[in-house]
Amino acid sequence: MPATKTRQRNPRGQGERLRDDIIEAASRLLADPAAPPLTLRAVAREVGVAATSVYLHFDDIESLTLAVVNHLFDELIRQQDQITETDPRQRVLAGALVYCEFGLASPGHYQLMFARPLPLPDYTPEHFPGWKSFQQLIGRVAACLGTDPEDPRAFFTGQLIWQQMHGIVSLRISRSKFPWPPLEETVVTAVDRLLGPAH
Repeated sequence: MPATKTRQRNPRGQGERLRDDIIEAASRLLADPAAPPLTLRAVAREVGVAATSVYLHFDDIESLTLAVVNHLFDELIRQQDQITETDPRQRVLAGALVYCEFGLASPGHYQLMFARPLPLPDYTPEHFPGWKSFQQLIGRVAACLGTDPEDPRAFFTGQLIWQQMHGIVSLRISRSKFPWPPLEETVVTAVDRLLGPAH
């Protein structure tokens, strides 16, 4: 019988670290697309604490799931922030490629972020998980188009790019054996066409 994990108690004043540990543990459990439905007890076992400790930070599995999704979007934004290209068009292209690579590297997480319904009661678009990531894309598209991020053209073009990238990732996850062309070539071709002629 496998040994039960025992988590070392946080030093006084560092209880917030447990919340981060819980989110990271839930994220690990959700990394497999075929993983069983997440439960707070399973997360507690993964962390090595009693289930009551999880309830101190999350009321239910829905609130924990949203916390994991927000954590994953923070990681996507962090990776996007590491892009070094300075040319506006190249920044959009690089960002689209990072998005696709992120999704394909973590299909379970990607499906959690984009392919599964999330419990979002009374949410406005500005409060949707991933809104900051989308705003990041709009800002880059606006710079490429030579316009303001508030310009409807930037929003619409950003939507089209997101839809295209989501299709690329989702199809490659669900039809992994299909003879897809190289990822970078696919992304660059698709986004180039959506951005239109270079100015």
